[in-house]
Amino acid sequence: MRWFHKTSQILLTHDHNLDRNKLTGPIPDSFECFKKPDIGIVLSHNQLFGSIPASLAHIKPERIDLSRNKLEGDASMLLGLTKRRKLLTFRGTCWHFDLSKVEFSTSLMSIDLNHNHIYGSIPVGLTVNYLQGFNVSYNRLCGEIPQGGRLQKFDVDSYFHNKCLCGSSLPICK
Repeated sequence: MRWFHKTSQILLTHDHNLDRNKLTGPIPDSFECFKKPDIGIVLSHNQLFGSIPASLAHIKPERIDLSRNKLEGDASMLLGLTKRRKLLTFRGTCWHFDLSKVEFSTSLMSIDLNHNHIYGSIPVGLTVNYLQGFNVSYNRLCGEIPQGGRLQKFDVDSYFHNKCLCGSSLPICK
């Protein structure tokens, strides 16, 4: 099913839950024209591809899940400083950006970025979050996991298979 046909027939409510709908194609730039979601945007497990349209950064739901698509490029604009974002799930896409340059909101509660092409280091700013969920495994991250906050509470599964990440539940940094 083509993405454009599907969205033109939907009455979107408080939570844009369009997961597992076999949507294909890029996310249209006009997506921001729909009624703004209060709770979340869930487009996971579809066949979406291409870059994130810049207009999506203007939508500020508490939850965004774009997992298991073929999206690529820089998704850092969706991760940045918005007090509303609490749950971010971008696993299994093809994001490629420097995580160390992202400033996360202190209200963020869970972030799942596993199985991407994200590089850089884990920002020290994440130590001030009360994270309940965190996964950056299978990326290209390097450096020491920042001390403080809840980052040390997550086990090796949250961090493994990165280029040269160390500390916390991983081997000691040299």
